[in-house]
Amino acid sequence: MEQIGAYHLSDNPNLYEPQRNNNFVFIVTGIDNIVNAGYDNGQRIPNAAEVLKYSVVKVDVPSFQQQAIEIRRGNSVMKAAGLPTFSDGSLVVSDFIGSDSKSTLMSWQYLSYNPKTETVGRMSEYKKTCYLVEYDVDHTTIVRTWKMMGCWVSNLTEDSFDATSGDEKQVTATIQYDKAIPVYED
Repeated sequence: MEQIGAYHLSDNPNLYEPQRNNNFVFIVTGIDNIVNAGYDNGQRIPNAAEVLKYSVVKVDVPSFQQQAIEIRRGNSVMKAAGLPTFSDGSLVVSDFIGSDSKSTLMSWQYLSYNPKTETVGRMSEYKKTCYLVEYDVDHTTIVRTWKMMGCWVSNLTEDSFDATSGDEKQVTATIQYDKAIPVYED
């Protein structure tokens, strides 16, 4: 008889510890010392990767879908796997005033298109490698890591100003990426 009750789960706590949603970090590589988009004097954000790492509130887990290729012969249809398409990701950050999370995201986005100069950037400048690292409940062991290649910011939106609310202000970035692969620790 198969054991599927709660007692079986509680007898095996190493196997059935529930994963929590809040044990993660999101890391963007290659943005330290980025030119701050908010200034015209070339001021830089020396710790931009750290600013984002500690500002992230919520991030989508990478995913992809595949189109079905239909192969028709006679009166029947067979379906085969087509090309994968990776979904857009959403990254929500707290807009900390001191570390200026919003300016960090804007600066990254300005690498792909700068509205001040009306110039499109080079992919080699704006596409970055990102990592979504998931930890266990005590934040000591990595459970899994996703390596996301070709990441860039395609859209930024922020909460509206509201004189009747004292809520935390957040900024949401739409992150495009070429592909994402899980990386497992040995």
